[in-house]
Formats: sequence, structure tokens, C-alpha cells
Amino acid sequence: METVSKNIIHEGARLKQIVRDKRMKILEFADLAGFSNQIAHYYFRKEAIKRATLLEFCALLGISLDEFYNWTHPRRTQPQPAVDFHQGQRLDELIEEKGLNKTKLADRMGLSRRALYNLLDKSVFTPDQMKKICQVLEISAKEFLGGNHVEENGADGPEIESWKDKYYRLLEDYNKALVEIARLKELQ
Repeated sequence: METVSKNIIHEGARLKQIVRDKRMKILEFADLAGFSNQIAHYYFRKEAIKRATLLEFCALLGISLDEFYNWTHPRRTQPQPAVDFHQGQRLDELIEEKGLNKTKLADRMGLSRRALYNLLDKSVFTPDQMKKICQVLEISAKEFLGGNHVEENGADGPEIESWKDKYYRLLEDYNKALVEIARLKELQ
């Protein structure tokens, strides 16, 4: 009697881990594979994925089937040592980008020109200074800090993913219920 070896890994969860480890958004993976975000989440929940489909996914991700099953890459890479981010220099860059006159900017901020230059020398602003700068420049604090200086996957990243998964499961259940209702109406 021949025994069939059962997968000891959850293939959908492994696929999702690889997509994340490759710093790819789920929507990007779905677009690459040619299906909707909803279908991507469907595959991430499947314990076993057909071998042909899995081979296609591996090809899209640039890995072999063996690499898929033996994936040992860490879920999160070790954080790089933080590069000193000088907020005064960032303000100076924004002034240059926007082509602003420093004297007029100082007036709009309610500062003297000398105080503005002192601000440009500061490496870290107080929350009040940051708020005032963002108001005058008409940008958010996130924009001021720049996208590459804000942690993309913060502490709430897994929680957000959990909510997304729940949303897509509920959406699929809702769609199934609509189909069932339509089928029942046809029977009447």
C-alpha cells in the first residue's frame, strides 16, 4: 500500500510569507499573477495549493519549488542602523524644493530671520515647532519626514494584515450568500 505524504507546511501561509519577505505588497503580487486581491487572499488561506499553480507562483517570485518548501528567510530583516536624520536640513531641502524665500517664510512662521536660521541648525524639532512648520509649508508631518524615514511596517502591521484577511473572508462569504439568494429566488 502506497502512502501519500501530506505537506507539513501550510502552503498558502508560506506563499504569503515569501511575498512579504520579498517586500512585495499583496496587491502587487495579485497584479503580477493576473488576478484580484481577493483571489490572492484566497490562495494565502489554502493549506494545499495545486502543484502547477504553485510552480507558476514560484516562477513569478523568481524562486524554485525547492526554495519555496525550504524557505528560511526571516520574516523581517534586521533593522539597518538608523541614519541620523537632521530635521533642520530636511526643512532647508523643502525650502529649496518649494522655492521659498526664507525671509517671507520666517514672517509666515512668526519668527525672525535669525530664529529661522537657528531652526535650520537644529537636528530635532519640538512637537510645536514641527506642527508650525508643517502648517506653514502645508504638508503633513509624514511628508516632512519623508517616506523613507517612516517605518513602513510598524508594530501594527500584522494587526492590519489580520483585519484585511478577515475583511476578504467576509467579502467572499457575502458574495457566496448573494449567489445563494439569487439561486433560491430562481427556484421560487
